[in-house]
Amino acid sequence: MRILLTCFSSSRGGLEQQAIDLARQLQTRGHEVWLACVPDSRLEKEATELQVRTLPFDVTGYVHPRLVWRLGKFIARNQVDIVHCHLSRDIATVVPAVKLSMTEVPILLTRGMGSYVNKKDPLHQFTYGNLALVIAVSSVIHKNVLDTTPMPPERVITLPCGIDTTLFSPERVNGAGVRAEFGYGPEIVVVGFVGRFSLGKGQEELLEAADLVRGQRPQVRFLVVGEASRGEEEFEQHIRRMHASLRLEGVMTLTGFRRDIPEVMSSFDVLAFPSHAEAFGLVLTEAMAMERPVVASNSDGVLDIVVGGETGLLVPPKDPRRLAEGLIRLVDDPALRMRMGKAGRLRVLDLFDQRKQAERIEEIYTSLLRQETPS
Repeated sequence: MRILLTCFSSSRGGLEQQAIDLARQLQTRGHEVWLACVPDSRLEKEATELQVRTLPFDVTGYVHPRLVWRLGKFIARNQVDIVHCHLSRDIATVVPAVKLSMTEVPILLTRGMGSYVNKKDPLHQFTYGNLALVIAVSSVIHKNVLDTTPMPPERVITLPCGIDTTLFSPERVNGAGVRAEFGYGPEIVVVGFVGRFSLGKGQEELLEAADLVRGQRPQVRFLVVGEASRGEEEFEQHIRRMHASLRLEGVMTLTGFRRDIPEVMSSFDVLAFPSHAEAFGLVLTEAMAMERPVVASNSDGVLDIVVGGETGLLVPPKDPRRLAEGLIRLVDDPALRMRMGKAGRLRVLDLFDQRKQAERIEEIYTSLLRQETPS
């Protein structure tokens, strides 16, 4: 198949990672793939490095007549079979482009984020009305799509995000180098966090929990990996000021952005995931694939991933005291950490393997080209 994926995002997080990963998987399976993205974005640069063909379009809003025309010409000229969007606002450009191409190309949208905006007005009736299918990444997003958009239930399905379980494998990756980089000896228990510096990700509660934990378990260190996306720099500075005011320098390290996430995950003993609300939580599946137990907020898409008491501990969001208690419980019980870690990897292999996801998406594409409705 000739497949055009779109992700007109200037940020870099799990949503963008899924677009790159799917492009690579589809290429591996023998399809011809293009990834349309914002020029000079981190997404474009990483896709190019990974030998994914990119199609740079400076789509940063909703109204782009010239780009709509160019994209329509590309779709027609290259006889594209499927267009798969990875950002909701992409469809404002893609739908009219497909119309201009004078083709019957099916359009899909993967919804990785919820919305509280009612999208049943005439404009969204037009854009969503021209989608063949919406793929929700979790049950909470599935419900959100039905509640806020004009999509009929039979054209909305749930398919969770997948990760590369060969890349995220405790048999392949060793975190000893990362631990040595930060001076963590075998006596140190490392609590890790990976994610954007963004309001709602729970960094404030994590810092407060670290302040509570250090008074009770001096052998614990916190490793916080990530940076702000564009437009969120002030929040990152707020977290860095909070880090300084709590005097966490000797307890918590803020590393900034890193590419070696499998090795970083392997260096952790526990992953903290204090997000206030999360559509899915790709970082959770990565940690679980590395056989690391998690302490996570019991909300939204997290509940599709973590089994409380089996693959990790679930705590209320926005509650640093309960977060600290969950972390201490796992710090004190290495056998429980190991048991939960093993169970977590088995769950990821069963439900969140990237290759299985790519196979399922390929089946969905085939069904749509046959004008069948995927189940």
